[in-house]
Amino acid sequence: MWGQILQIGHIGEPEVRTNGNGKTYVRFGINMAKKVGDDPMWLNCILGGRFAEVMKDRLKRGQLVFVEGELSFRKADNGTVYTNLMVDTCRILRDPRSAGAAGDGDEGVEFPF
Repeated sequence: MWGQILQIGHIGEPEVRTNGNGKTYVRFGINMAKKVGDDPMWLNCILGGRFAEVMKDRLKRGQLVFVEGELSFRKADNGTVYTNLMVDTCRILRDPRSAGAAGDGDEGVEFPF
């Protein structure tokens, strides 16, 4: 089964890892809450390969990003099923640290993550 997922949201703290073969991965969560006051709902995202090498220094906590990719499901030994988005496309839409320079009115907004 194959399905493409599109999501826009603010990212949590990205984590860069390298596996035994030397391949780099970037893992981060996207907050899918509709409003600032809502409880956070997180989607786990994974970037891999050359794209991860490029994006690892650009992704920062709190950025608004657009991601596109395929859902991946993994069942752990204890029966828990983990859902990840294997990211094909990741675009940074807005960086909260540059909001004051852009003048888009978000200077006083505090991000909940």
